[in-house]
Parts: sequence; C-alpha cells; structure tokens
Amino acid sequence: MSTMFLILLLLFFSKSILDNLLTIANIEITNLTTYSPTEFLRLKLYLSLIGSLLVSYPLWLRGIYNFSSPALTDKEKKGFQVCFSLGFLLFLFGCFLGLYYLTPLIFEVLLTNDNITIAKLSIYETIKLLISISLFSGILLSLPLLTLFLTEYSGSKAQRRKYLYALIIAIIILGTPEPSMIINLIFLALFSLIIEITLIFGGKYAS
Repeated sequence: MSTMFLILLLLFFSKSILDNLLTIANIEITNLTTYSPTEFLRLKLYLSLIGSLLVSYPLWLRGIYNFSSPALTDKEKKGFQVCFSLGFLLFLFGCFLGLYYLTPLIFEVLLTNDNITIAKLSIYETIKLLISISLFSGILLSLPLLTLFLTEYSGSKAQRRKYLYALIIAIIILGTPEPSMIINLIFLALFSLIIEITLIFGGKYAS
C-alpha cells in the first residue's frame, strides 16, 4: 500500500527527476526522442517505481525482520541488522558514485561522435540504462557485505556460490533495459570477482 502511494506521489516529481538525471549524465534533451506515444508515460512510471522501491526499502526490510526474527538466534538477529542496514548505506553510496562518476564516463564513451552519424536516442531506454548502471554500482559496493553474511550463516561454499550467482544473474537479466551483452558481461565479471575474493578471505577468516 505504501509503495503504491509513493509511486503516485513521485509521478508528480518525475519530470524534475528526469531533468536532474540528464544533467548529471551530461545528455542534452534535444538528443533524445520518443518512439511510441506511451514511451514518456512508461518512463515516468518507471522512475516513480524505482524511487518508491528505494524509499520504501526500510519498511520492507522491517517487515521481513519482524516476520523472521522469532526463528532467529540473537547472533543471527544482530548479523541481519548489521548486514542489511549497513548494506543499504553502502548500496546508496555506490549508487551515488555510479550516478555521478561512472555513468557520465560510460555515456561519454558510448556517445562519442564519429562525425558520420548522429542518432536520436530513445529517452526511455537511455534513462533505464543510466539507472541500471547506477543500481549495479550500488550492488557492487554492497555485495561483499552480503557475501560475508552468507559465509557466516549458510552451509557449504558451493551452496553460497549457487545462491549468490543465481541472485546476480537474475539482477543483471532483469535490471538491464535491453539485451546489452557488453554491459551484462562487464558487471557479471565484476560481481564474480567481488564474490570470489570475498569468499576466499571470508573463508580464511571463518576458519
């Protein structure tokens, strides 16, 4: 209910959010266009959905904790609180770094003018790609903490890898706006590297 209310509320601010995102990415609105009558409406709904999920995340987390806490030990409760509260802060910081530093750099490389063709970019796909890069950056920064949490409270290392890689592959498939093989492979390689390094050092620390 709260998420739906936030979506409707953020619809009124979606135009301002869009203008700020384009300014950060250093993209001129004149270089963008819509390829369907409903594209701009879908973009506003997408921005509202992402914003509402980020804002309502603490409420979802609190609900999950209240539901599962009776079955957790004191150590597991403390680990849950530290992992997901600190992990969310790391995620937000990673999104900030990705949005303000990584995204403009990637767009500058992707949109380098070759003086041969100048394409009109889809505003919907461009903004989704911008947000995907930012979210992936947040996941990348918070991933070591999640890996350590699973190292501490899950079973074998193979089981941890199965859960982590299944989660990462799902995020990459659902998070990218289109089948962008290059970006998918880049982030999959980075995620895998972070997971393996954390599992190695986490395993040594646990032993």
